[in-house]
Amino acid sequence: MSRRSVQMLRLFSLALLCLMALRSACGATPAAEIDLILWFDTEDYLLPADDDACKRLADMLTDRKIRATFKVVGEKARVLEKRGRRDVIGALKRHDIGYHANFHSVHPTPSEYLADCGWLDGIAEFVRREGGGAADVRRVFSVKTLACYGQPGSSWAPQTIGGLAQIGVTPHGVPCYVDEGTHVGLDNKPFWYAGGLIVYHMGQNYTRMELHNADAVEPAKKKVSAIAERLRSEGGGLISIFYHPCEWVHQEFWDGVNFRRGANPPRESWKPPPQRSAEETEAAFRRFAEYVDHIRSIPGIGFVTASDLPTLYPDLLRAQGAAEKDIGELAERLAGNPSDLDFLVLNNRAYSLCDQFELITVAVSQLIEGKKPHFPVALTGIVGPDAPPNSGSREDAHLSWPAFRDATLDVRNFIDTQHRVPSRVFIGADAVAPAVFLPALAAAYDFFRKHGKFPTDDGVMLGTNASLAPVRHIAQDTPGLFGGWIIHKEGFRAPKILEQARLQAWTLKPALRKSGS
Repeated sequence: MSRRSVQMLRLFSLALLCLMALRSACGATPAAEIDLILWFDTEDYLLPADDDACKRLADMLTDRKIRATFKVVGEKARVLEKRGRRDVIGALKRHDIGYHANFHSVHPTPSEYLADCGWLDGIAEFVRREGGGAADVRRVFSVKTLACYGQPGSSWAPQTIGGLAQIGVTPHGVPCYVDEGTHVGLDNKPFWYAGGLIVYHMGQNYTRMELHNADAVEPAKKKVSAIAERLRSEGGGLISIFYHPCEWVHQEFWDGVNFRRGANPPRESWKPPPQRSAEETEAAFRRFAEYVDHIRSIPGIGFVTASDLPTLYPDLLRAQGAAEKDIGELAERLAGNPSDLDFLVLNNRAYSLCDQFELITVAVSQLIEGKKPHFPVALTGIVGPDAPPNSGSREDAHLSWPAFRDATLDVRNFIDTQHRVPSRVFIGADAVAPAVFLPALAAAYDFFRKHGKFPTDDGVMLGTNASLAPVRHIAQDTPGLFGGWIIHKEGFRAPKILEQARLQAWTLKPALRKSGS
């Protein structure tokens, strides 16, 4: 190395050391390893003190350069407008604005009016009842799209996710759902389901501090620190914390006062909840500020909002398509073990069963038509079936090539026009479940990949004893699942909602965090 080169290297090293020292002096921190989403169900439109609590929370967080997600009820937005609380609206607008139903707890709630619906009519009913409220929230807060939706109480249903795009809940073009419950979940992490990006059933990664208990502060601080430390050891993750602004000011939830166990008094009879004393509210704000400041001090934590989720957890498969190698591996696995149907992660891409069904159908149908598939294969993003498969089944698992060919082309047409997995696949006069047709598709593609032709002489075999493994992530129908919420009638159950939820298990897959983001 020449003398000039040595001098240049020394100068470069010195400059690098100076830059590192400058970053340290300016308090630069490493990229966040842990994401934390702080969200507020902003719902009490009866107690005026809730308006002030909303503003104070929004201002407190803004002062700390923290952006939270405020999920606003439609009627709450309208009431703020009627009361002339532009100060509250302005304070909340500095944060993400989500949606939390039109009237929240006025009966019928979402689970009540969707209890007997199927997939398509359920989406239509959700849009009919909730679309106006979402439009009002967008108008009052001057936002083009809402950051997320989350259900009131335990009033959950999968059709609400299917309807989010129609009511304007699509940050970055992606329907987002943020709430807490146990109806569906995936390892206490974000996931994709029914076409939406979901933060739900976060389990051990969900926490909060009791606001009105002075002895709760230190244990809550230790708990959130422990969660962060565990997630750091696991390579990162998301923590979910939520509150209601009304918790700071009321003695009892506003909706429990009026709509408990199916009660539905006329509007003129609605009563505001009893209010806490000013001293109790002040103490709660002091505790919360201490709690938030502690969270801010935890190394590696970064606050995120609902509208950040699509960029943090992009679906690379949807954005970039599926490589030939991945489709080949998917087909080989399905053909080799046709009874084991589950989502898979390959090369940093998550494949739901819907993804697998669409990709292999498209590839096989193109080959049948004499076309060479263009890789990467793009996805349109179909959802699960709208009904259970026909109880009847084809006795003969063997399909002749012409029968399989015609059925495959029909399935491709169904996907292109209906944008979902068919509830049944016709083999002539017989109907079979899509779960047994998928392994046949995979076997045909795998055979072509290895032999350069289809098994036209031998035909293909349907899958047998095929089951959808993702169904295990859907809750069982228990009296407390829906009926545990004080607003629903005691013991209220909605088995058809859970039936629809199991059908949408076809769409379930993990949401993978973008590396380096």
